[in-house]
Amino acid sequence: MHRVLRSFLFVASIACAAAAFAPAAHANSKYAAYVVHAHSGDVLFDRYSNHRRYPASLTKMMTLYLLFDELEAGRLTMDSKLKVSAQAAGQPPSKLGVKKGSTITVRTAIDALIVKSANDVAVVVAESISGSEWRFAQKMTQKARKLGMRRTTFRNASGLPNRKQVTTARDMATLGRRLMQDHPDYWHHFSTKRFTWNGRTYRTHNALVRSFEGADGLKTGYTRRSGYNLATTAKRDGQHLIGIVLGGRSGRTRDAHMRKILAEGFSAIKRKPALIAALHRERPAPRMKPTLIAKLEQEMKAPTLAQNKELKSEIITAAAQFGPPPSTADAFNIDEIGALISASSSNGAEVPDELNEFERTRLAALSPIDEVVGQGDVEPTLAWSVQIGAYSTKDLAQKELEAAAIAGELVDRMRAVQPMAGPDGGSLYRARFTALTESEASETCEMLRKRSINCFSVFDYTPEQQ
Repeated sequence: MHRVLRSFLFVASIACAAAAFAPAAHANSKYAAYVVHAHSGDVLFDRYSNHRRYPASLTKMMTLYLLFDELEAGRLTMDSKLKVSAQAAGQPPSKLGVKKGSTITVRTAIDALIVKSANDVAVVVAESISGSEWRFAQKMTQKARKLGMRRTTFRNASGLPNRKQVTTARDMATLGRRLMQDHPDYWHHFSTKRFTWNGRTYRTHNALVRSFEGADGLKTGYTRRSGYNLATTAKRDGQHLIGIVLGGRSGRTRDAHMRKILAEGFSAIKRKPALIAALHRERPAPRMKPTLIAKLEQEMKAPTLAQNKELKSEIITAAAQFGPPPSTADAFNIDEIGALISASSSNGAEVPDELNEFERTRLAALSPIDEVVGQGDVEPTLAWSVQIGAYSTKDLAQKELEAAAIAGELVDRMRAVQPMAGPDGGSLYRARFTALTESEASETCEMLRKRSINCFSVFDYTPEQQ
């Protein structure tokens, strides 16, 4: 009897041990969560953040990002009317109920996407910007790559189920940070709690905006395949956090988990002064708005030298006679554009092809200077620089320059911070690697780009070099 009992207890103990170490039968394979500091990028909570999940309506964060791009570029205004197609009107809920052939304003579209999470409105926006939702989804994926969202692919503008539409908690946090950083003028829309359309008032699905201290919104999402998703930002004591929860089993448990991990993040900052110090690093240089690019292009009158043979001829003549390349006013505008674009594109901004062409053609037009300078006292091989950006303060420019030197393994290269007049009458500080040959400048820029640091080469000729 005792032998049988001992055998039973032994088998039972083995079974218990196996159960303890076996994967949970009901483990949630949809779950992932991530909390990051909005300004510094410091990670405060991470669970499966790089595992692919389904975004559901968090997709609309990218739809809104591209809509804000259109507003900043001046191609749309808040009062622009967007036409509703049969395809858009036929989308499944959640939807606003727009009718085929009708129009809605951009302002209404923004509110409907954030508060109502309207699938029909997402398609209206997509078709208005790209002509079709399929082309818009391609644009979304391309933008995701430029923002650093390497494991995200979009197939539609709404987040309706598609097996190939995937993301990660980390990528969604990146998108949240970039929405805050790149589109500050429109950020307040994410905290909208309600809006009225056609006599009906809609209230936000995001309970944390109402119930969590400091929460200023973002987006909710749900499909059967994704589970309950939530992206939330919150600010306390000057600290701004972004939280992502994917795959919640219910809206209630998802919200509770978000409150917990955000609260723990704020507590961690309070408990550790060293962490607080780390979180107060300088913010990256702001992205230059498309409207500013357009304004500067207009001021230059000729967007590319390739299209202005007369100006190109004048520059070559002036160069051959040791004149400043080109006229003082034009040189300032060229430098200003190049500096601002470099500063902005370090954060993933798109640089229009015509401006790249402008810089390339300008340098090609100045090539006669190389031949003339080579006959004088100045060594032409040291007349090139590589600029990584133009910044609002000298200290920030120096920090960015030193960080680039370390990242690009270029600590042996000469570098300098050079002041210049800003477009608003103030000062900007150019961060440059200096005293380079043309080939060294090209090599330096290539090394920086491999580290995802944007840059451009500058020919540093001045009349004093005579």
